[in-house]
Order: sequence, then structure tokens, then C-alpha cells
Amino acid sequence: MPPKRVSQVRPEDPPEPLEVRVLKRWIPYFKSKEKMTDLCYLLVDIHGDAVEAVADVTKAEYFDSIIDVQHCYTVDKYVSSPQRQYMPSVPHVASLKTGKRATFTPSLDKDIPNYHYNFATYDDLTPRMNPPKLLTDYIGRIEKVSPIMFRTGKKLRKIIIQDERSNEIEITLWDEKADMIQTEDIIGKVFAVTATMVTYFNKLQLESTTSTTIAINPPIPDLQTYVNRFQELVPLAEQHASLNQITIAELKTKIDNKTAQQGHYTCTARITEIDELRTWFYVKCPKCGNKAYPEKDHFVCLDDDIEEEEALFMYCLNAKITDNTDSIEAVFYNEALNDIVNISCRDMVIDLGNRNPKVFPNKITSIKGETKLLHIAVKGNNNIAVNKAENPRTFQPATPDPKKRTLAQLPDSDKKAKH
Repeated sequence: MPPKRVSQVRPEDPPEPLEVRVLKRWIPYFKSKEKMTDLCYLLVDIHGDAVEAVADVTKAEYFDSIIDVQHCYTVDKYVSSPQRQYMPSVPHVASLKTGKRATFTPSLDKDIPNYHYNFATYDDLTPRMNPPKLLTDYIGRIEKVSPIMFRTGKKLRKIIIQDERSNEIEITLWDEKADMIQTEDIIGKVFAVTATMVTYFNKLQLESTTSTTIAINPPIPDLQTYVNRFQELVPLAEQHASLNQITIAELKTKIDNKTAQQGHYTCTARITEIDELRTWFYVKCPKCGNKAYPEKDHFVCLDDDIEEEEALFMYCLNAKITDNTDSIEAVFYNEALNDIVNISCRDMVIDLGNRNPKVFPNKITSIKGETKLLHIAVKGNNNIAVNKAENPRTFQPATPDPKKRTLAQLPDSDKKAKH
């Protein structure tokens, strides 16, 4: 008699042996709880269907002694319960409650896949912001990768991808997840991410969780199909360039005619002068947003105690930009300068030792002459703010060699994917 399929498990069913591979292990973290209570595993069977197994986190040492990630087991004597009520990683009606009575008997079944992806579409995202906040797997083409940054003491990296329907998605990788991706030569490659949380800040976004894994050009059976689809997409830089494209001469005319107020434009230009009589960064309190002041090896706020949190370092560069029609003064804000120098302001100041905001490091002064696609906004006082910068170039998506595929992920699970 064949083992029961994972897809057939229902809450309150009596246990029947399941032949599965353990894909990953994680401990969910919820801000609303003072401590973490669950130890979770993702199990997949030979049909590619997945279910969560949940144990008490206080028994982690015991389960770590009998369960190895990416190994296969016959699982029995579990309790079939309803799906976890908050942030489940798969859309299954059930989960497996496991205690010391449950059995994990090692199996040598090599045919069970060592992957599982359940890719969502853009239309799936909004409902997932509501309970139970099902976690999201997503796939797209990499358009942009930020350097490592810090926010309220937490490390992060932002990745911009474009899905097969040309939707732009920003993905934030937090803490150790920010180190899961190598940034060299990955623009245009296929990017797959698992177990992200859907959030909204001006637009739909994805954020990593403790169970998130990522893969570059994942060896899924239909990888080449995705590559072919993504090759037909117009790069986001080119799409952005066509939105409110303007020359500097046209922009100055709009300002003179008082028709540019609160306008947002893109302009292909280069920095020709840097105002070195001004400062190039400032530091603010992560709690109140007011100025933070240097005090020996750290920064302090006049009102808030931020000893246990890191102050926020923000670029702010006054410069002149020029195209083939004219020049104009502009202020490059944090994200824009981050885009150009490819290093966060915090790292520029702390790690590279550039603590004096009136002394301009070579990495800043050497950007003069570089042509960029600038996203600019005209402020109410007609000042020009540069909020984003991109390379005005066209690239061809990398077609992976079927004999050699590159993976970048943690932990060593999800080495393949199901779609």
C-alpha cells in the first residue's frame, strides 16, 4: 500500500505514515509575542506537495538530534491539526503537531524532490496582508540590488525585481538574509525567494522572514521558460526613463513659468560640480528623527536614549548637474547617492572612517562626470531633489547554462523549485 500523500492530510485525521524530505527548519518570530514558541519544519513528498510540521521550541535540542534538514524520513504518530493561524509558509489546510511520541524514521528515498516553491502572482499579494498572512514565494528578474544598509540598528538589503507581467516588486532582506545574495554579475538573472511577508508602503512590497530562502537561476524544471519570458521584458530603467523625461533646459523653463511645482521627472545628466562648502551627510535619531550629535565613538540624541540602537546616517550632497542643454543645482538625497557610490552612508562614515561631514571622501568626489538617469522632484521652493539614480543602459538577461547553474541561498534547502 503506498504511503499517504501530504495533500490528503486533513485536521484531526489519525496519523498515517508519510514519506517526506525535510526541506528547512526555522523558528518563527512575531513582534506581538515576547518569546518564540514554535519550532517549524517544511516537509515535501514525492508528489512535490508540502506541509508544515510544528513542535514546541523548548524541545529543539531533542528534534535537532533526530532530524537533519534535506534528509528523508517516514513520519508517523503526529497529530494532524489545522494550519498555523499566523504566517503559515504553505497554503495547506493542516499542519503536523509533533512531540516526542512522533517518529522520524530515516529513509533512503532519493526521488523525493529537494525543493518546493509555490509562486504567487501579483494579484495574490494584497489578500495576503490579511490574516492568516500566508507567506509568499515569488519569482522575477533582478533589476537592481542595493548595498548593505542599516535601519534602526538592523542590517538590510533591497532587491528590485520585475515579474513576468512587468510588475515591479521591492524585496527587503533583513539581518542575516541580507548576506544571502552575491551582488556581482546578477542583474538580469532569475531570482526566486520563499516565505516572504507582504507589506505596503506606498506600494506592495515583500520582506524576508526567518524562514526565507533565495535562489539565483533556481534549477526548476521550467527555468528556461521563465528566462524566455523575462527576455521579452523592457528593463525597468528604460521604463522609468520614458516617464516624464525632461531636459534641464525644459525643467528650468517650467520653473521660470511656475509650472514645475511638486513635479516628478527623470533626466539623464551628469554631476559636474560638488559644493564642498556644504556637508555631504547628516546623522539623525532613529526614534524621533531629530539630529544626532557625535560623542566619541557613537552618536547621541538630545531627547532620546539610543545607546542600544544605531543612529541613522543619511547622504545629502549639494551638486550641479549638467546635460547637453543646460545645468542646474540639485541636492542628492540618501537613496540617490547610495545608488551611485554603491555603499551605504553608514558604511562610508563608520567602516571607511569618513566621520567629518565637511571632508569629502574620494568615493564621493570621483562621481563627477558619471552619466545617470536621475529621478528628480521639484520642491515647493523650486529646489531640485534627486531621489534616485540609475544607470541609463540596456542589458540582456543572462541565459543560464543548463549544465552549470548558480545558486545563492541559506540554508541549504530549496535547491530546486516546484511551480
